[in-house]
Amino acid sequence: KMTLIPDIATFSVSVVSEGNKVPDVQKMNTEKMNAVQAFLKESGVDKKDLQTTQYSLNPRYDYPICDGTGKCPAPRISGYTLVQELTVKVRDTEKLGDMLSGVTDKGANTVSSVTFSVDDEKEARNAAREEAIAEAKKKARDMAKAGGFGVGRLISLYEDQGNFPQPMYGGRGGGVMADSSKASAEVAPSIEPGTQDSTVRVTLTFEIAD
Repeated sequence: KMTLIPDIATFSVSVVSEGNKVPDVQKMNTEKMNAVQAFLKESGVDKKDLQTTQYSLNPRYDYPICDGTGKCPAPRISGYTLVQELTVKVRDTEKLGDMLSGVTDKGANTVSSVTFSVDDEKEARNAAREEAIAEAKKKARDMAKAGGFGVGRLISLYEDQGNFPQPMYGGRGGGVMADSSKASAEVAPSIEPGTQDSTVRVTLTFEIAD
């Protein structure tokens, strides 16, 4: 079992805009999202770590009350709602709290799905694998001693690849409807990455020796 400290944080930030005319809604939304992206880039986020994951423009309808004769007026479009979502990968987790509060100051009104991961756990897995194999060999010798036989040559070694990282402990994700006022951005939330546990399992098969 290995315990790692996540070094990558990912979160989603959305700008939701409403208005009566499509061009006005698009202009308002674009200006705010461009400001959000500019802030994130100034904060050290690389362009390749920004990905637009939603751009949705939908009409809003008014449904008139029926007149009681069984005839109901057709619904009419009363305005439009545009939702643009950006997924952000943060490689300096110390800046995460400032980014979460800063994007709301630039016009974002939804921040959600904060998650943590390990960028490269290959070295840690290699070390854990060596430790697991050493433990398996020791168990084989202990069992052989208890059973009164010897341990022969190793004839197979299997690593279980079906294990996924166990839950992280520390910062929590979830959605936050954000107040985009400057006052809310002045207090950065404390977001902790915690640790992430993962397990390497190996199975060794030995011949039994006299």
